[in-house]
Amino acid sequence: MIHLHVNRKKIFMDAYAQLSHKNVAEMLGRLHINFTGEGGQDAGGLTKDFFIELSRAMFDANNSLFSLTSNGVTFHPNKMSHVNSDHLNFFKFIGRVLGKAILDNQLLELHFSKPLYKMIVGDDLEFEDLKDLDNIHHSSLVWYMA
Repeated sequence: MIHLHVNRKKIFMDAYAQLSHKNVAEMLGRLHINFTGEGGQDAGGLTKDFFIELSRAMFDANNSLFSLTSNGVTFHPNKMSHVNSDHLNFFKFIGRVLGKAILDNQLLELHFSKPLYKMIVGDDLEFEDLKDLDNIHHSSLVWYMA
């Protein structure tokens, strides 16, 4: 069992500090969540809340990890994420969280762009996928190729 003590206001960094060093065998364990300053037993509800809150925190602009695509709804890795010196470790951590959520059958609020989903599952990207990232650039290329 993995006991996590996290503060809702800094859930991303708290979870990162406590989970990023866990090996694969440890990550297979059941999560037991305690939120700082909150009572309650984790009978599943706190774990669900943890995954939802953590998935929202992944997109926090202060982390510089993801940026909004031109459709204004989905996110793609921020090309400037390198301003955060730990960005590669944070992306690895996010991948581990995705895997843990799938393993534990937990919902996440993820709003990744279609091309990112395709890359995650290993599908080939197509020219039309550019539309989800940058609609103006896609339209300009279509016009140029016509």
